[in-house]
Formats: sequence, structure tokens, C-alpha cells
Amino acid sequence: MAVEDRLRTRLEGVDGVTADDIAAWAAEAEDESGLKEGEDDTALLYMALAVAYETLATRAAQYFVYKDGDEMVDKSRLYNNYMRLALNARRNYRKTLRARRGAGQSHAGRADLR
Repeated sequence: MAVEDRLRTRLEGVDGVTADDIAAWAAEAEDESGLKEGEDDTALLYMALAVAYETLATRAAQYFVYKDGDEMVDKSRLYNNYMRLALNARRNYRKTLRARRGAGQSHAGRADLR
């Protein structure tokens, strides 16, 4: 499955995301990572997700808190939530690249500290 298709699947429930957005985020991910589709599609997907979430966070930065009597609408946390998703996507991108280059080792913690 192509990176754009995988990205579209991940973001299909997000309001306001268009096919043009998907294509732009995939292209920006290629530019930022230096990877081309087919080289490391998983890493490229994580970079595209990071770009997408950062863009969505920027769009969400304009959201607000509204209170009218007992009713309250709070959309101000969307920015933080999208930025957290972007951070995780960038971590997964780096982890995927390290694993592909043979540096994906993990080590057990010190036994005497348990």
C-alpha cells in the first residue's frame, strides 16, 4: 500500500482533511526525510504523520473554550493532543530508521536497581 493510501487510512476520521492535504504531507515528508517512496515506506509514513499532526495542531491553535450557563465547549486541548501525536510519530520515525540501519538494540536495565 502506498504511503499516501496508508496516511489517508490513518486520517480518514479527521474533519477537514482533503486529498490535497494528504498529497502535500506525503511530499513534505519526502523532502524533510530525504527518503523516496519504496525506500523505507514505514519511516516515510511516520514522517508524513508527524507533518500532518503538526499542521492539524496549527489549525487547531485557533480553537477556544466557550461557556454558556451550564454548557461548556472546550476545544483548546486539540493543539496539545495533535502535538503529542506529532512527537510520537517523529519518535517512531527515528526508531524505524535506527532499526533499519542495525542500531535498534535495546538493553536490559541494571538488575541491582530493582
